Amino acid sequence: MAKLPDDFPPIQDQALPWPQKPEQPTAEERKAFTAARLELRHLIDRDFDRRMTATVKQIAGFLLESVNSETLRCFPSYRTILETLCAAKSEKTIERAIAVLRERGWIYSWRPDRTKSNHFVFLKNEQVVSQILNYQDYMRGVREEDRLERERTRMSVREMSTGTQMSVREQTSVSGKSFKVIHEPFFSIEKDGSLIEANPYAAASRGDLGMQRYPDPLSTREAESMLDDICAGRSISDRVRESLMESLRAGMLTPRIAEKLLAQDEESRRAAA
Repeated sequence: MAKLPDDFPPIQDQALPWPQKPEQPTAEERKAFTAARLELRHLIDRDFDRRMTATVKQIAGFLLESVNSETLRCFPSYRTILETLCAAKSEKTIERAIAVLRERGWIYSWRPDRTKSNHFVFLKNEQVVSQILNYQDYMRGVREEDRLERERTRMSVREMSTGTQMSVREQTSVSGKSFKVIHEPFFSIEKDGSLIEANPYAAASRGDLGMQRYPDPLSTREAESMLDDICAGRSISDRVRESLMESLRAGMLTPRIAEKLLAQDEESRRAAA
């Protein structure tokens, strides 16, 4: 077996579970491997970074499907990936996509020697996973708020007096939005390279400034200055500041997201104290 690189990630940093006996997984360990692989695919598909395009995610999915449950590695060549997937146009496309996956922290890759293909290992990528889970929690809250608002709208219409000339038209889940001009926060799958971003028209029509994204910083110094203004002198942990910075530079940070992350951080530090 070829010697591993000096910076090869330790077992605790790898995303997929190792069997207790190397290269001899039991039936239960194979089930755990399959479950972990599906969960990892779910997280990668929800990575909101604008570089994580549909092509990059499709290549990541192909690599995941190629991982061996005994060695937790895969080593398809660029040509194999290109011939299997219809999305990629050239081997350069594959190379760029793999570079993005490395930069985002999803994979570690190395080439044993010039005669062999790259080998790939998937990583836990805890920082990015934390950002994705925080965003999903935030979106569940937004959907629940919108559901309650629609319920209140329908109830208020039913309680109105019918009058003498005409009856009040009963509100439905569709007509309520038309009469009261209450737009749901729609989210596009991909717009200008960003995979998850609020529809600015919906935010503006609701008058909800908390849903309007901060402008993209032009430099790291400007991003740091904007983040200082957002935090407004509040003491925050390094982990949350990194998460806010990543969201800001990805172009998806809004005042509501920032306030929720800051409140969660304060609550966490109070509980720890």
